[in-house]
Amino acid sequence: MIKKTTMAILCLLPLLPLCAQHYAEGREFQLGAPQMTYDGPFFRDSLQVQLALGWKGAQIRYTLDGSLPDEAAARYDGPVIVREDAQLQARAFHPCCRPSEVVKAEFVRYPGPPAVKSATLNIPPAPQYPGQGATTLLDGRKGSANFRDGAWLGFNGTDAMLRLRLEAPPDAGELIVSCLYDPGSWIFPPSAIEVWAGDQESGLQKTGELAPPPPGQDTPSGMRYYKIALPPSNALYWQITVRHFGPLPAWHQGAGTPAWLFIDETIFR
Repeated sequence: MIKKTTMAILCLLPLLPLCAQHYAEGREFQLGAPQMTYDGPFFRDSLQVQLALGWKGAQIRYTLDGSLPDEAAARYDGPVIVREDAQLQARAFHPCCRPSEVVKAEFVRYPGPPAVKSATLNIPPAPQYPGQGATTLLDGRKGSANFRDGAWLGFNGTDAMLRLRLEAPPDAGELIVSCLYDPGSWIFPPSAIEVWAGDQESGLQKTGELAPPPPGQDTPSGMRYYKIALPPSNALYWQITVRHFGPLPAWHQGAGTPAWLFIDETIFR
């Protein structure tokens, strides 16, 4: 009996590659997604991003502008060097398989924090998400998708207001505010961001503002970087006000409940 079974298996072995080829040619098999490796989303001069996929004959294609990569996109032949803000998306392709899912990451050039004499939060964060206080927003540490990692400040139904006294006027043409959108955790983007500046602590003038579009029910969750243009300024006193979203929208399971606001960094650039 064992001998017959062994012979049957040996007879079938030559057919296995044909079966696998037929299965793949039907494009029933989907490639696994590439693995993406990098030091972190913030960089000063440049950043190296590595992509890997251990599948013979597969090619990785990528884009840096946030568009979906297809087979005509740039082919990955070695580490991708990022020198400017980028939204990298990568996908694997093989002639006999369905394309992989997309992996993505966003990278932001970070020149470093300004020299600060004092930093205060006029409105304290929720006690369960205090971070390290105001310095959390100036430490160059990017929070993860886990908003409990200690790198985020969380505000429930209140605005966030950061007041700064700088050592010298910032050499900056824009301010970037990094936030989180995670509707499943009731975390929503800000409704508005205002930047105020002046030569004295009182009498600040509004120098920039932004009103992000509200998310829809199908808007994907993830990090958000809001860029506010700044005019040239010699101001030493600054106030960054991040307005909370307000009540959760009608399409959300918690409709009417105050949304959470999570911020992890402010960047003068």
